Amino acid sequence: MSYLLRPKDSPEYRKLLNQCFVVVPDGAPPFSRLDPHNRWPQLEIVRRTIEMIMCEQRSSSNVICSGYNEISGLSSIVECLTSSVWCLLLRRVGDILMVYLLRHTLIFLPLPQRKHHQVAGFPISDLFSKNASNSKFQYPSKFHHGSGKKRKRVGVDAMIEKQKCTTVSGADFSSSSASCIGCSSRTDYTPSSMCCGQNFSQKDISRETAKGAGANFFSTELCSLGNCQESSNPAFKLPRKRVRKYSWQRHRKRKRLSCQVTSSLITCSGSLSDTDNLPGKLQCQVTSSLITCSGSLSDTDNLPGKLQWGVNTNVDLSSEKTMCSCCLVFQTLPRVITKAQINRQSIFYKLKSSSSIFPRKHILNSVKPNSSGASILFKEIFGLFDTHFAAPLIPCFHSNNSCSIKSTCLYHSLMKQLKILIRKARGCQISRLLDKHCGSSSLDQENNRTAASAFEVNESERNIHAEEYLGAPHDYQFQPSRGYCMKKQVVSFIWAVCRSIVPQDLLGSPSNWRILRKNISKFVRLRRFEKFCLKQCIHKLKFSKFSLLSNKHSFCYLSGDELRCGKRHGAHKPKECSKHDAIGFVKHKILECWILWFFSCLVVPLVQANFYVTESEEGKQEVFYYKKSVWKKLMGQALNSLKDRSYHEINDASVHKIISSRSFGFSRIRFRPREGGFRVLANLKAPSRFPVKSSFKWSGCSTKGSLNQNNVRYTYFKSVNNVLRGVHIVLKGIQVKEPGKLGSSVFDYTGFYKKFVPFLQLLKRGSSTLPAVFIIVSDVAKAFDSIDHNKLLSALEDIISNDEYCVNKSLQVICTKKSTLVCQQLSLPPQDNIQESSEITTSVPTCTLHSIFVKEEQSRKIKKAELFSYLNEHIKRNMLQLDDKFYLQDIGISQGSILSSLLCSFYYGHLENNVIFPYLEKACKLSSGHSFGNQKIRDASSAGIHHENEIVANNCKYQLFRFIDDFLFISTSKKQASLFFSRLNRGFRAYNCYMNEGKFGVNFDMDHVSGFRSNRLYVSEDGISFLRWSGLLVNCSSLEILADYTRYLNSHLSSSLTVSWHDHPARLLKFKLCDYLRPKCHPIFYDTNINSAAVVRLNIYQAFLLCAMKFNCYICSFSCISTFSSECCFDAIETALRYMCKLIKRRMHTLHLNCGFRPIFQVGKEEIKWLGLTAFSRVLTRKQSRYRELLLLLRSKLTAHCKANNISSALRYAVDDAHSSLLWKIKY
Repeated sequence: MSYLLRPKDSPEYRKLLNQCFVVVPDGAPPFSRLDPHNRWPQLEIVRRTIEMIMCEQRSSSNVICSGYNEISGLSSIVECLTSSVWCLLLRRVGDILMVYLLRHTLIFLPLPQRKHHQVAGFPISDLFSKNASNSKFQYPSKFHHGSGKKRKRVGVDAMIEKQKCTTVSGADFSSSSASCIGCSSRTDYTPSSMCCGQNFSQKDISRETAKGAGANFFSTELCSLGNCQESSNPAFKLPRKRVRKYSWQRHRKRKRLSCQVTSSLITCSGSLSDTDNLPGKLQCQVTSSLITCSGSLSDTDNLPGKLQWGVNTNVDLSSEKTMCSCCLVFQTLPRVITKAQINRQSIFYKLKSSSSIFPRKHILNSVKPNSSGASILFKEIFGLFDTHFAAPLIPCFHSNNSCSIKSTCLYHSLMKQLKILIRKARGCQISRLLDKHCGSSSLDQENNRTAASAFEVNESERNIHAEEYLGAPHDYQFQPSRGYCMKKQVVSFIWAVCRSIVPQDLLGSPSNWRILRKNISKFVRLRRFEKFCLKQCIHKLKFSKFSLLSNKHSFCYLSGDELRCGKRHGAHKPKECSKHDAIGFVKHKILECWILWFFSCLVVPLVQANFYVTESEEGKQEVFYYKKSVWKKLMGQALNSLKDRSYHEINDASVHKIISSRSFGFSRIRFRPREGGFRVLANLKAPSRFPVKSSFKWSGCSTKGSLNQNNVRYTYFKSVNNVLRGVHIVLKGIQVKEPGKLGSSVFDYTGFYKKFVPFLQLLKRGSSTLPAVFIIVSDVAKAFDSIDHNKLLSALEDIISNDEYCVNKSLQVICTKKSTLVCQQLSLPPQDNIQESSEITTSVPTCTLHSIFVKEEQSRKIKKAELFSYLNEHIKRNMLQLDDKFYLQDIGISQGSILSSLLCSFYYGHLENNVIFPYLEKACKLSSGHSFGNQKIRDASSAGIHHENEIVANNCKYQLFRFIDDFLFISTSKKQASLFFSRLNRGFRAYNCYMNEGKFGVNFDMDHVSGFRSNRLYVSEDGISFLRWSGLLVNCSSLEILADYTRYLNSHLSSSLTVSWHDHPARLLKFKLCDYLRPKCHPIFYDTNINSAAVVRLNIYQAFLLCAMKFNCYICSFSCISTFSSECCFDAIETALRYMCKLIKRRMHTLHLNCGFRPIFQVGKEEIKWLGLTAFSRVLTRKQSRYRELLLLLRSKLTAHCKANNISSALRYAVDDAHSSLLWKIKY
């Protein structure tokens, strides 16, 4: 490799060799020879290669030809491939190899944040788009769907052999023996007309739950001749009207039936008078031989129809063994995988009420309590199809006459219980049970609640709303967060309904009742994004405690001498299995199917039909349950309040008029409870549809007919955010190119960091001390909801100055853990002052997923008139839907829009440039006592700002920061700060902008303002004062920065977590600890330019303290299912320590490349580990009964570190509890 890489080569060339990927496809011709001679320059080689490819195939899909201009011979890809590093590579490899690389290989150039840009070869996006185009509908990646081919039947032996697989239907009984489980005697039989060699097949079907049923996909594993494949078992589908078959199909069926019914019959009691015992449709489909156990069948009149003539009573069946069709059903049960999840998404944000116990389309509302209805319900519970019942029928023979021990058929017992379930579900008095168990909500009995009742709630609820229970009586009209039902009330209601409608035999013994109710409680107490799987549903449940699965209820099974487990994974010899193990396996599958249906189709629909489930602002990830009647009252009050302020209702004619003239539709809104009211959330990412009576030819929409009961046609519209992507990229480009138009806006910690460090350096001027500073923190009241539409459009007229903007479209391939996505990315063309690489990355989402930019398609020009047409429709005619009504927003903008944060920043940036900055200049002159000698200082963080927000007049220096609507003002003049506070307090009438009086914060005395209270001032136990601003604690005297953890004080820390109970818990624990540390690894906390050495280490220690507290909450959540070993926990902690050390250094290096100053990080790796070990040791010591062994490992590691290294004063300062008193107040 010496001819490629040499010691004096530039870093850019080394980066090209190390990080550029060159892939040779399978169809590429072999490379002939290496010739290092150079005959043409790189530009000429690239041009000739492109022209050669285009001559061979004019419509070539090679990425290197994308955007090539034949006249100028240039394109963005040509510029990439003709840089100095590529010219150097040409001199090393020669012309022949360079042409081969450009023409026959795929080349991927490196970009920042683990991304690449494809510049040659066929676009890899075509690989995924072709695969995606094969199917019209794309299913979630976690469900694996088969090819749709029919599978052959497999016997019980294969079922036992593959514990994780499931047989499909039937088996060959020609050489098998069967017995009646639970009986001491055997009945031997050699069938005369058994369909031994017949294979019954079944399609691999995946169906979705009927709407409103609350059921999820039943994920099962189907095994076809030893090949295990995952499949999705069908969930509930309402019965449809029977379609009559063609005459030739009916004739063929009758002919086949008459040919098959020629053999002997068996009955359990000597007759088949009761055909209701046959499963469902099988009453009329007796297509196989019927066998008599007692040998007598004198009365054949009870047999159905034409079967009477085919009875043969002269066959002796006492010498062989067989299996009746009732038991054959259980042989074909699919086994549901333990990772199958309960679909919780259907319980959230459902406004529609139901007059019955379940949603309107629930299966229990559509079936009748008879044999047919029980058969339908049986099939849906156990995931069976009609093909499972198509096998030849051998009636049930469980009776005293055929068995030495009295036994009852399990199938018919289940059918009987299902009939009872259907009948009780129809007669359940749901309203009475709901009022009994959930009538004492905080909305109905606010004045009667006492402090004692508050402590009955779980710890997280009590901490979230402690003042609700312990405070004086309040008017709930303006407190929507007080109308929810406690979780224990919801559990009590669900259990009462289950006890009322579910037969006792299906609930098991009283010990199982307690376990089942406890599992229901775990389900109800789940946080917003947590999942609940089958393993958690059946946790600690025992099928031996269900009377239906006891020996009294028997079923036929293959004899024990032929039961074999077969070859398992990793086994070479078949393993003998006892009959008891095989029976237990089948019973366990029955229990799994029933419990999964119980949670999916009883518990979930009960919650969906009777409660409105949502999260709240203060509760973080906690879920709250409101009775539908209570929520409607609260929502009515909220709507009345919104109509008075910013919304008005419109009729259908107005809706037609608005959406017929634009390319996007409307958005749906919902209310999120918060302290003192609601927050309106709009979903602008989802497409919309609107019913029409006649077809309209509207732009950007498609009309499809949906033949429902009313024969309504719908017009479908693109989502609002999808249509506004071009407007967003134009505004984003203005933000990057002209940041001065946004005033003092910062959009993240990095933006604040780039402005804050130069201002600190200006204040210090080489000194180690700061002058006295005066700080104001304020927040705009209802910032998004108070924006004036006309003023915003007027401000955008000044901001959007060009007549047209060119937008490029490219494809991006994103690789996630579960799938690969192909997305369209929009970007502005590179400008003179913006490099191409940075231009590409500005259009990339901030996620760190691996992705590849493929090719840029033809650019599109967007004129200014088109931009304002979109903006006017989006701002002034923003249409929202709530339930079945439509509203038009008169003032404010939706927070769910892709443009909301940018529009808000431009709006308040316009206010700053035209009102606030001129006022601050005048206040600075007044504070200095004269009006001359002012010197403007250029902001080091943003070149070309229109209005400078950093002024020096004599000794007056100030800086204004704004994160969306949160202001932070720092000045060295108290008079200027006082004048600015007065101006903020008055508000800005022209912009309809007023400050929230309850969120002001200052660090100095306000003599001229009486009764003022600084609500955002926090004083720690060591006496240091801080002001809270946008997740940061700003030191009132030294301007040092700490992380703000006060938001965790009002609730239990577990309410902010999302716990996963499956998929490698030990590995997930490591990922979770790294996730907890990642937000606090920003250089703003660890840069010595801002913080002292002691405060830098204090920030590291506090980040580890919070991580350790979350670690404890995570482990406690797992304690009810499984436990982690001490070695596993210690390994996860060490992984988190190493991760934080690497991430801080990496981010410091990244900012050093993008900033005009050098970040300073002076903390050693051993110091970080010691701080982390100390934090975990102190947190877990308070829970030492759970972590005895882990604490020993942590302390031994700490002791070894203390012996090898001296503990500095900065480290001792960091671990002093007085400096972290805020975190020790957090409940964990």
